Amino acid sequence: MMRFKLAALLALAAVPLQAKPRAPLPDADVLVLKALAGPATGYAAVERVQVFRPGKKPKAIKANITALPGRPVRREVLPAKKKAAPLVQVREREAAATGLARMRAIYEITVSTGGVVAKRKTWKLDLRLKNGVLRRALWVDRDSGLLMKRETYRDDGALARRERLVKLALPAAVDPASLKPDPSSGPWAPDGFVFTGESGGARRYSNGLESYEVRLVAGKTVVSGDLAEDDAARVLEPAAK
Repeated sequence: MMRFKLAALLALAAVPLQAKPRAPLPDADVLVLKALAGPATGYAAVERVQVFRPGKKPKAIKANITALPGRPVRREVLPAKKKAAPLVQVREREAAATGLARMRAIYEITVSTGGVVAKRKTWKLDLRLKNGVLRRALWVDRDSGLLMKRETYRDDGALARRERLVKLALPAAVDPASLKPDPSSGPWAPDGFVFTGESGGARRYSNGLESYEVRLVAGKTVVSGDLAEDDAARVLEPAAK
């Protein structure tokens, strides 16, 4: 009897386990459009932003994010200094088709599985410059299309910046009155960066951890500070029109 049981177990062990079929990868453009459009319901999230400077310890801040479908997105950045006031940015969403065209003009985009972010399964988008250098990576929620995480890299491949949702309520009730855009304070600003003042002909923007300036030099608009080159180029777009 024991020999029979042992033989049965060995026979079962010899049968290969069939792996669960993987979900097919979505089309990159469809996924980008979904991420730019945002979820079909309101949501509230807490985002952790980390900055990695060569030879220095990473620095981090948090931001509270709220949004409704078809409405502006509100970011309340909590500065690293405890007594500093929050920096609030309420900005209209970029049209999804316009955003995709802009990204395609700069990057080659590929899709892969992205693992789990804030307890949600994601797809990962790698954005490479035309010379093959990986500049950004985006993690998109498979169900809602919400952008859950993004990373920016330097030319040598080192991580420069990470933005990751650490808490998420989806769906969530959001007060529409809190999503009224502020009067424009100048050119487009990257997520979380708000206008903080002007002096000496330079307009300053900050997210409580990083900063950059926009100034006019010899008749040309120049951007300097803590911005990736493609973000800096986009800041100049309104001035170029």
